[in-house]
Amino acid sequence: MRTFSKLSGLALALSMFTGLAGCAATEAGDDAASEDELVGGRRDLRFAAGGYLSHSSSPDAVSCGATLIAPRVAVTAAHCVLAKKDGTWSYGVGEIGKPAAKVAEVHVHPNFHAEKQGAIDLTHALRKFDVAYVVLDRAVAGVTPAKLPEVAPKMGDVVQATGYSSPPSPKRRSTPAKVMVTLSLAGDPIFEVHPMNDSALCVADGDEGSAVFTGTGKEPVLVGFFVGSVTQGMTDCVRGSQYLNGYESAYGYREFFAEAIASVR
Repeated sequence: MRTFSKLSGLALALSMFTGLAGCAATEAGDDAASEDELVGGRRDLRFAAGGYLSHSSSPDAVSCGATLIAPRVAVTAAHCVLAKKDGTWSYGVGEIGKPAAKVAEVHVHPNFHAEKQGAIDLTHALRKFDVAYVVLDRAVAGVTPAKLPEVAPKMGDVVQATGYSSPPSPKRRSTPAKVMVTLSLAGDPIFEVHPMNDSALCVADGDEGSAVFTGTGKEPVLVGFFVGSVTQGMTDCVRGSQYLNGYESAYGYREFFAEAIASVR
């Protein structure tokens, strides 16, 4: 997993622009939540298309989030599926348990640089184009895939951020979040969100790749997926102080994902 998001190099400028802020009181019943999960929020089985990837080396753990956009296609962060080159990946939905399908193919965006290229490689350093999709060995039954968005996210939009709590019994959780910043980082369409209700996402626990949705639980729209926090080294999983979190825009990559859907029959 990364140690800083693609915008870590811009964190100072962004913090001067936005400042750091606290949030509203935590939801009742979540005071005992540990600091190695999606902190705060609530247990949530809606948005079933927002699932997880587990690896054969740790089959009972959530390695990353992943979102079903077709019966056999799920999208996630590129660095997630490249973190472990040996073994096999599986995709699951809902609470972690028996995987719904095995990952048959991994497709990373062609502009993503997993390794540094040349003496100075800003694409690699900033983790630009951190986008991938996986093709499953069979269709996931009983889950409606998320729709791709028809419009780009904009500042002030309220979305629902999803993730999983930590082992030994990971649970689906979610929290409202507000879009704070939208920009194109030299061709990489991204946006930053602020988790609400005194919540925080957790790179340490595998929340990367997890989705933010709009729409309803039965007809979700994938707005984007988490790739790392701007101030990750200081605020990962910390309630109330995690102001910005980096997401790849599904709208910005809709052509890449549409091609993936069309290629899998």
